[in-house]
Amino acid sequence: MNDFRLNAPHLSVSVVMPGHIGTSLVLNSGKMLGSDPKQLADDELADWQERMTRMGLVGEGASPDEVRLAYGTLTELFRDAAPMTAEAAATAILDGVREKRWRILVGNDAAVLDRLVREDPENAYGQDFMDRLLAETPWMLGS
Repeated sequence: MNDFRLNAPHLSVSVVMPGHIGTSLVLNSGKMLGSDPKQLADDELADWQERMTRMGLVGEGASPDEVRLAYGTLTELFRDAAPMTAEAAATAILDGVREKRWRILVGNDAAVLDRLVREDPENAYGQDFMDRLLAETPWMLGS
């Protein structure tokens, strides 16, 4: 940032730090990475079955079809129950760029995440950190 100010004042940069935005990111990432349970063979679903069971989305011994259905429900929830729509996020980002802000926190949950990391960076992303994050945001994450 300082380098731009000194050597290229005609340029600007913004760092966008989004919170939970209502997109199909989870679904599309799984498709691109080849880990979408809908595309996996029945014998390749063990990890997903464990995750879905731990999250309480399926019971022990769930069938492959039940695991796939739970995954679909989870990806739809990620998109549809997000605290901010993609449209609202785009507006916040564009407003921040127009205002030449170098840090653009998109959504209240992004601000909470930023604050919690800054308060205790050494322990960020451990279970205690996640518990505090979940207590202060509307996120619905599995354990």
